[in-house]
Formats: sequence, C-alpha cells, structure tokens
Amino acid sequence: MTFGNEDARVAFAIERLIEPGDGWRTLVRDLVDRWPDCPIFEIGFALVAAAAAIESNFSGTGPAGEGAARGYRLAALVSMDIYAMELLGMARATASDFHPYWQIDPFFDRL
Repeated sequence: MTFGNEDARVAFAIERLIEPGDGWRTLVRDLVDRWPDCPIFEIGFALVAAAAAIESNFSGTGPAGEGAARGYRLAALVSMDIYAMELLGMARATASDFHPYWQIDPFFDRL
C-alpha cells in the first residue's frame, strides 16, 4: 500500500530487487540520488513496500524470494543509519541527509 508519490520509488525498488545481477547493491544510493527531497523515512518505506509486494506477487523461493529478503534487509540497514544519525545529532529530514552520514559510515557508498 502506498500513499501518493511513493509509487515510483516502490516500483523502482521492486524492479531493482528482482532483476538479475547485482543492481540491488546500489538501490539505496540510487533511491537517495533520484529522490533527494523525499522524506528520509520514505526510503525505508519504499524498500519494505517493494519487498512486501514481491512476496505477495511471486513465489517465496528463487530470485523473487531473495529479492524480497534483500529489500527487508536493506530497509533494516537504512533504519539503523537513521538512528545513528539521530544519535549523532545529524539532520535526517530528507533523503539527501544520508550523504553527510555516509561520509562517516560509507557502507551504502561501498555496497
């Protein structure tokens, strides 16, 4: 279920999570770069909504199942980054606020 402009982000995430290869590795970075002004929590929302959509539309095994699991894992890692940003007193209003944090913890820049 989405609530507006999130549809494009969710569709983008679904595509990247189920496509063959390693395109999923840059998914979070690409979401942030494509939609830098969206609220920061919408990045995690898009990942969870995409994973749930994959689970409800495809069988639980094979590439689709792996894509759904990746989506949930990426969402968990994004939420950890947001919490770390809070602990550090960093801005965390929009997706672009990830960039300064990723200079401290470059996990998504390296993934």
